[in-house]
Amino acid sequence: RKFNMRRLLIWGVILMSSFSIGSAGKHKFSWKYRKYCEDVPKKTVPGNKCDRPCFPYSPPRTCVFNFKLEMLKSDTPGRRADGRIRSVLAYNGQIPGPPIVICEGDELVVNFKNDITGNMTNMDGSSSGTTLHFHGIREKTRPWSDGVPFVSQCPITPECQKHKNNHNPFPFPYGFNTDVDGAPAGTYWYHSHVGAQRTNGAYGALIIKEKGKDAHIDKILVLQEWYESSTNQVPVSILINGNGRTGEYINTGEDAEITKHLKGKGGSFQLKKNKYFDRNNFKTNYEECIINEPGKTYRFRVIGAISQNFPLRLSIDDHKFTAIAMDSRNIEPVPDLTDLWLAAGERYDIVVQTKAKYKSFLPYMIRVFGYTNQHNHAAGSLCTIAWLLYPGQTIDYKHVTDSACTGFHPSSPLRTLNPVPNNYKAWNNRIKYPHLKNSSKTGDIFITDLRAKIQEPTIKTNLADTQYIEFDGNITFNGLRMTYPRVPFLLQNPADETDRCTTKTPANYSCQNVLQEPWAKDHWAEIVLVNKNDGAASHPIHQHGGWYWVVGEDKYDNSITANRDFIMDKDQKCLGGCLPQNFINPPAKDTIQVPPNGYVILRTPLDNPGTWIFHCHINYHVTIGMAMVLQIGEPEDWCTKHLHQNVPCKTPPPPPGGGPTTIHWFLGMENAERCVNPGTEVTFNWVTDDHNVIKELTEAQYDSCNVTGYDHAHYVGNANWTAPMLNGHGPETFYFACGRFPNATGIGDHCYNGGMKAKIHVRSDCTISVCTA
Repeated sequence: RKFNMRRLLIWGVILMSSFSIGSAGKHKFSWKYRKYCEDVPKKTVPGNKCDRPCFPYSPPRTCVFNFKLEMLKSDTPGRRADGRIRSVLAYNGQIPGPPIVICEGDELVVNFKNDITGNMTNMDGSSSGTTLHFHGIREKTRPWSDGVPFVSQCPITPECQKHKNNHNPFPFPYGFNTDVDGAPAGTYWYHSHVGAQRTNGAYGALIIKEKGKDAHIDKILVLQEWYESSTNQVPVSILINGNGRTGEYINTGEDAEITKHLKGKGGSFQLKKNKYFDRNNFKTNYEECIINEPGKTYRFRVIGAISQNFPLRLSIDDHKFTAIAMDSRNIEPVPDLTDLWLAAGERYDIVVQTKAKYKSFLPYMIRVFGYTNQHNHAAGSLCTIAWLLYPGQTIDYKHVTDSACTGFHPSSPLRTLNPVPNNYKAWNNRIKYPHLKNSSKTGDIFITDLRAKIQEPTIKTNLADTQYIEFDGNITFNGLRMTYPRVPFLLQNPADETDRCTTKTPANYSCQNVLQEPWAKDHWAEIVLVNKNDGAASHPIHQHGGWYWVVGEDKYDNSITANRDFIMDKDQKCLGGCLPQNFINPPAKDTIQVPPNGYVILRTPLDNPGTWIFHCHINYHVTIGMAMVLQIGEPEDWCTKHLHQNVPCKTPPPPPGGGPTTIHWFLGMENAERCVNPGTEVTFNWVTDDHNVIKELTEAQYDSCNVTGYDHAHYVGNANWTAPMLNGHGPETFYFACGRFPNATGIGDHCYNGGMKAKIHVRSDCTISVCTA
């Protein structure tokens, strides 16, 4: 990247400051930071003792939790989900995992053990390695605890935690210090950062309570869409705090529709009879939110533990509410709301004024609703409820929401916060700042019109060149698909830049996409996210290592193609008007939906040295490489504590083509190589509908991509292949390729130039132990 004169001058100031500290210069400067990395001793108590009144002068504590992640069945209270029995992943045997509730000033330690047995088969093929991520926590002194495999650490495998000679400690001590790690009071959550593990139950709530008397009574609502199984990604229900029900009918769908759903373009599903349905014998109940003190205000901390492109809308019968915080940061209150939307990773704090006089008999319903197809609402929807229960009211335990979601489609004018920004008319007619507090105005309210409670004094100090990142139909950043190094970025010293996108021309558009910025307190980087396709997902983009401040956002109608070149011209040349920016109390977020055919302008502070992943929070999208790493500072600036530098992980990073039982099949992929057990079904998962799979080529045909005599047509949907039983024979290897567009000599273009071929080894020992470094 080219540095402008401003960048050079500020780098000079940083270096001069370093040398002025002492003769050691840069190393002395880094030593000051390393001293800052040291822990501050506090009284240690079990984690469940930390959910307490947070008095202003009460001493802080070190809150210790012990977590283990297991593969289980949804057959026991605490993890029954929607009542169907399927494989799940659960922290300490429950879904969601145990809530972590601590006070400002506390330190958190989670001694984490990976106890997954067998090979949990996820849709993306991810296996039993795992990590733990605290979503929204900056980890200013503990970047090694950010929990991203191959970015901040090696993945933790269950086999390796049985031995003491590996370089990941046992158990792994994740955590943070609220008073130094950039973790103010607010609503956060935690989850696995490997493959589809959070989709299958590996998530939970994380709350940091403010010191002083809380003006409201707290409730937590964790929302997630739930799937047919760990291998069948048809959405069938919605969970609130892990509780839900399925009705008489349940969604089913073809592979092509599942693929559209995963790609974020919306799948159309049909209904089938639900074999688990028995109105007289439900295995689960809906969540119950009990109002013990009618007339008081209740704070609902709403967490979008959503997996795919499935935004959810929350409303409360006969109650309006006020939004006071989002993504853990306080905002100017937005009153009299009727509805709230959340996308994957987002959190909102809303305050409900409960009724002093309320109806008798049935409680009120908290309604949660989502469309299976954001672009075609008629294609289907899911819905669920929680009970808002006042004293004396009686729950109807036989109630179940119907497949038509009757009662979830209000006709009266609404005041809706954070709807999916894919409707230009709604965007253009939105309620704009400063009219949000005018309760007589109805319509939609988007992030750009919210305001933070406090002003960031240095936000206009822009250090770096503006970065423009475009999303296209291939689910990438600027056409580049993220790959990862064998030595995690944080643990490289010096940094290995061999495979970075800036130092090589990626043959298949796959490389280590790293944006380097200096560590410069009180300075900022600017990033413009451009969502080119009007029919694409409103990608929820999440940044690790801290918040960004949203200083601009807009959406265009279909007469304009808002691609990267168009946005850059408007921003740099002011063609037809410059991109407007707001620096007066702009809202802070760590996850934001980017409008299709539109953009978002972000400012990120450069005060947190480390390597921080920046990615789409739609699970399928990050697993196929819609990510990059924001590197702030250099290796000598980073805390790595007990993790060894420059030691390769013994489990290699997965390519953006998926894990052992799924191969994401797309033009520009790296050649896939898998090892599976006999009888395993392998899925070739389409990213675009312009491919096929030729099964069981010869090795010579595979090597040369010679597809003479095979099918060259394309077809829609996934391709499946089942590994044969060996029947006493030794291991076998099978070869696959895309047969599209052969030349005159029979060499397939997608195979030869597009990387679309796979080698699958079938043997009985594919689950052999491999430890992390």
